[in-house]
Amino acid sequence: MVGQFDFIQSYRDLDPDASREIIDARQKSHDKIQGTVKSMLRVFDLCKIAFLLEAPSEAEWFEKPIRDLDPHFLLKKDKAEAGKLAALLLRERLTWTGGVSNIAVLTTSFCGRRHSADADALTMDANDALSTAVRLHRTLQGGKPIVAPKFKSAATEIANVAASNPVPGEIVRQAIEAVLASTEAAAKSLAEATEASQAPARADIVRLAEEVDMLWWHIGDWHELLEKPRSDANRETKILASGIELGTLVRQVPGPYGAYGLLRRIAASDADAKTSLRAAVTAVSQVDAGKLARNISPSSASLVPVHTALQALARTGTEWDKDAGDAVSDVADMEISFYELGLQAYRERILIDQGSLD
Repeated sequence: MVGQFDFIQSYRDLDPDASREIIDARQKSHDKIQGTVKSMLRVFDLCKIAFLLEAPSEAEWFEKPIRDLDPHFLLKKDKAEAGKLAALLLRERLTWTGGVSNIAVLTTSFCGRRHSADADALTMDANDALSTAVRLHRTLQGGKPIVAPKFKSAATEIANVAASNPVPGEIVRQAIEAVLASTEAAAKSLAEATEASQAPARADIVRLAEEVDMLWWHIGDWHELLEKPRSDANRETKILASGIELGTLVRQVPGPYGAYGLLRRIAASDADAKTSLRAAVTAVSQVDAGKLARNISPSSASLVPVHTALQALARTGTEWDKDAGDAVSDVADMEISFYELGLQAYRERILIDQGSLD
């Protein structure tokens, strides 16, 4: 379970021999950089740096705050140190915002096969945070009761009207304005109370709709993207397409808890059987790859290996063209179970759709 983030302790865990001056400088840089991470694009860049992948081409926002206090630091030269700092930035974010950031970390980790620069503490934190969020996601939030608003008293203004004979126009105007103001404030209060009550209920409805859609999708034995029965697909195509299609049904992150069970059920006896990304994608036809793939920019390719490989197959007819091969070559032949492969495809599709990754 992710708790409150302590930069000093976390940094010392990674570098016990670091001097106080270095720790102080790193913390100041950390705080300055964190304040600039206001888009998912920068979260994606932090993922690349944290997992020691190719550094983003435009990363002055990350490098400059560190160089201001340590002129010798260079992102392309000090990859391990940069990776530690990026991992700490992401780990702090996980303590106060989860959702897509958790998904981004886990997809980049390729089900834990890639290692983050902080000895995988980042991956473990993201996995714990997402597991907790997924379980909490199934808890009904319910709606708060709507309480009738109180109207502000206009007694003083009304008393002035009663005491005046004949009634001056200004006193009447003040009384009417006071009543109108009270009515407007009460109506606004009622609208806000109604919205506060309905928002959790809407979230519950969306979550339940996700689960119902996934259930009917599973019962239907039909690949909507491939336009053929799931039972007609080979096991590699089936698990990849299932993960991707389930990902398209997610409307709010982190997605229904039941999706994990469905993926394991679809994999059936092959759930724990071993394969690799290269072997699995090789078994998919070029036509099917074209239906499953999304357009991923080269800069994002390493974050979503499954979709990158499928896109390459759809484009060239071979599972690895040069661009795709360079982006995912580090994980292409790593042993992975069929269930994990489906889970990776599922999370990648959520990241693409909900995190606006292209």
